[in-house]
Amino acid sequence: MTGSKRAWLAAVMALAFIAVCVPTSGAPPVTGTPGTHVRYIIGGDSRDDSAHVLPWAFREAVARRASAFFFLGDMELTPQLDEHFRKALPLLDSVPFYPALGNHEIRVFGEIPIEHDRAERAFRARFLDTPITPIHSSIENKVVYAVTLAGGVHLVALDNVSQKGFGADQLAWLAKDLEAARASPVVRFIIVGMHKPLAHNGVSAHSMEDDGAGAVADSEAALALFVKYRVSLIAASHVHGYAAFKTVGIPTYVTGGLGAPLVKAGGPIQPFHHFLQVDVVGDDLRVTPVRFDGKPAESSEEEKE
Repeated sequence: MTGSKRAWLAAVMALAFIAVCVPTSGAPPVTGTPGTHVRYIIGGDSRDDSAHVLPWAFREAVARRASAFFFLGDMELTPQLDEHFRKALPLLDSVPFYPALGNHEIRVFGEIPIEHDRAERAFRARFLDTPITPIHSSIENKVVYAVTLAGGVHLVALDNVSQKGFGADQLAWLAKDLEAARASPVVRFIIVGMHKPLAHNGVSAHSMEDDGAGAVADSEAALALFVKYRVSLIAASHVHGYAAFKTVGIPTYVTGGLGAPLVKAGGPIQPFHHFLQVDVVGDDLRVTPVRFDGKPAESSEEEKE
């Protein structure tokens, strides 16, 4: 055998050895439309995460080259454990993290009231105005903000847990923010996220209607603004599962699947752990639920009116 043939054979054998011996990732393959350049991950409810869904989701956000991770609340069972959640954030590497407030961030076990200002102040100190979350609240003593990101995506984080409904101050801020966003030549899409789903959504009664008539009125007022300013997508968690539907024509998602105990009561809520992958593709937002168990999930084309 000549020297050149021996070198060629050695190279082939080395490649074969690497293919056999180097372990491959157990994560689902990176998916999405070819040519997609901007991608976001959205999800909520990681409390009691015994299956370790949250670290999987953070690693997937990095692997899928997400431009940001939008978290919709309920990090841990009780606010005293939120520091444990914060220690997982390095898994996101350089992916920016934008959190909304959940009821488990301001109530012990999500139920027992504590001093709201102190709880929210602690939350802001941990999770806002940091290198990974370069944003501060637009309303004093709340976690409410908006930011315009890559792909012309204007992200709005609302608070419907620290009071019943949104409150007049937040609705006034929301109206100004959405008006400015729609007037901006940079903004192409508006994504609004909150912890509790809007009232009377037709999918789950575990929503803003739980908080009484005032909260329902606030929900209706916010929805009127969403319609007026052509919001592109509404996302909420609080319900531990997945649902896709439309709210007066606006694509809406319940995405409470980042590790919390799943709802298994039947109905339109599908009980699986997941996150939403949102791709900016041309003039569209394409939403794909990515399941923790690797099984196929319904796509945005299968939304129910």
